[in-house]
Amino acid sequence: MNRSKAMRIVAVQLNMAWEDKPANHRHLRELLSTAAIRPGSLVMVPEMFETGFSMNINATAQSEAREGEALLRDLARQYDSAFMGGVAGPIRDGRSRNECVVFAPDGTELARYQKMHPFSLSGEEKHYTAGTTQVVFEWQGVKITPFLCYDLRFPETIRPAIMRGAELITVIACWPAKRSEHWVRLLQARAIENLAPVVGVNRSGEEPGLQFDGRSTALDHMGTPIFEASEEEQVITAEIDIEAARRWRSKFPALRDITTGEIAGSAGASISG
Repeated sequence: MNRSKAMRIVAVQLNMAWEDKPANHRHLRELLSTAAIRPGSLVMVPEMFETGFSMNINATAQSEAREGEALLRDLARQYDSAFMGGVAGPIRDGRSRNECVVFAPDGTELARYQKMHPFSLSGEEKHYTAGTTQVVFEWQGVKITPFLCYDLRFPETIRPAIMRGAELITVIACWPAKRSEHWVRLLQARAIENLAPVVGVNRSGEEPGLQFDGRSTALDHMGTPIFEASEEEQVITAEIDIEAARRWRSKFPALRDITTGEIAGSAGASISG
């Protein structure tokens, strides 16, 4: 792929209907139809976009036909862009998998990342198995590493992907309003410490017992905000200056100054796409 100076991001801050896949599929199509999506964009849809963050795997898990992934593939073709979204894998041995998948316009699977840190406060680990490795994929000449929600609280989880060359960090989430300030500040911290732009796409609306205030956010490699959404459902487009981030990395030595022991501890990120 050609190296580009800017990465076009489309953040879809979706208000999901609780455990209603057909309604959410329809609604996502309707919401996207109102947006101007330029070919070659990276379109990001929240964690578990089909159902909301439910522990009822009989409602969240895809069948073997993987209907949620089929929708993302179709949208990628329709908009000639890469589509990233959160799905639940088919049930295996009594549990599902909370995954982030990315598809290219030709239907190619660019990445499949399994959430490494299930949210124990919700008992997520009882229903969704934890992933074991980071993923780095390439789109429009940019190396991207995807993460899911609670992963954001663990900087040691993200650093291995950076050491394998990741230039852009993405996080899709169902992050509740009562901790939304943590969401924004942790996204900013991950940008600053990794000398990398960060894009976090959250849901809006509500589900049983939780409110969501959106605040989908993009920050540049210096931690400077590019956008921060309000609480309403919306689609935001923005461009991220990847070349500026690359120049900053070549100039500022923080990643080069990581010790040998720290680098050894960062082994294990896989490369896909």
